[in-house]
Formats: sequence, C-alpha cells, structure tokens
Amino acid sequence: MKSGFLNRGSVLVGLLAMFFASTALAQVEPTWVKQGVDWQKYNMFLVRPLNVDNVQVIKPAYAQDDPSDWSLEIQDLQGIQAIFRDVMNEQLSGNDGYPLVYAPGRGVVEVEVELLSITPWLKPGGDPALEGHVVTTLGSGEVTGRVELRDSTTRELLLLIEGDKAVGEKYTEFTRANNVSNIEVMFTSFGKRLRGAMDKVHGK
Repeated sequence: MKSGFLNRGSVLVGLLAMFFASTALAQVEPTWVKQGVDWQKYNMFLVRPLNVDNVQVIKPAYAQDDPSDWSLEIQDLQGIQAIFRDVMNEQLSGNDGYPLVYAPGRGVVEVEVELLSITPWLKPGGDPALEGHVVTTLGSGEVTGRVELRDSTTRELLLLIEGDKAVGEKYTEFTRANNVSNIEVMFTSFGKRLRGAMDKVHGK
C-alpha cells in the first residue's frame, strides 16, 4: 500500500536534487533515498558546520601546467563556513520557519553538507600577471559536494546527494566581493529549496 507520506517525501527529494543542478548540466538526481520516510515527523533542523576538512582545490583545464600553488587559505575556508552557517540560519528558521537545534532529538533532521573539491576559475589570492586587468568570468568556479540528511537520534541516512554545482551563473568581474556573493547565492538556493520542501511536507 502506498501511503501519503511517500508522496510528500518525493516532493522533498525532488527539490533537494535541484541543489546540485547546474545550468550547464542535467539535473542531478539523489544518489540514494530511503523509501518510506515519514518526513512529517521532522520539524526541526540540526545543521552541522559545513565540512571543508578534506576539500581539494582543482585547477581548471587551462591551468593544469601551472606549477604555482592554488590552495585556499584557512581564513577563506572559515569564511565559507561562516556564510553557510548564517545563510542556513536565515533560510530555515526565519519568517516563522523551523527551529535550529544544537543537539539530536525527536523530530530533528540532521543536515550535513561537505565540500569535496573546488575548481576556481582564477588562482586563489590573485595572479600577478593579471594585475591592472579587469577579468570577467561566468561565476567563480565549480564545486563538488555531498549532502546527507539523517535522523538525528538514530543517525539513519535518509537521503544522499553527490554532484557538481556552478558557483555563480552570471558574468561578473572576478573579485573577492563577487566571489563571496556567488557563494551566498549558492547556499541561499540550497536553503530555500530545503525550506520550501519542508513547507510542502507540512502543508505551509
């Protein structure tokens, strides 16, 4: 027998899949979804800090032979984590949303997002050869990420997504401010879709 919460759960699955959908690529479907999840019982979020522990910086194709260092600074990674934290708090709990809690509990779905790799279009920290030039790029680069939704008390995996996402979808000058803005937009898109999916599950 097909229960109602399976239909509501499929809405959440579909919206979450859009997080890693790039305009240049076909929509990425969830890698794995647990069937029969009663999403209605979840009305709080436990959002883990953005995992950047093992993120790799991958040089774009044109720079593969560049021997210089393309690694990100610690403060850059910490800044990305801070943006994720603030955006998720605003999108999920703002405007009569869902409480964000800091410990496992009944009715709490745990959200963990990990960045696996980042491919910036230009060298982090700037390229001396480009000083004095205005460089415009389509977004800031690409990321490969992983999203896990779990029951916070049992740690049971409910949904898994892995895929690529463009960081920014407009042509802008490649500046730190624009890169930060592109990251905010990417996380905001994810937060809105997660919030929207849960709103539909709860009939809001």
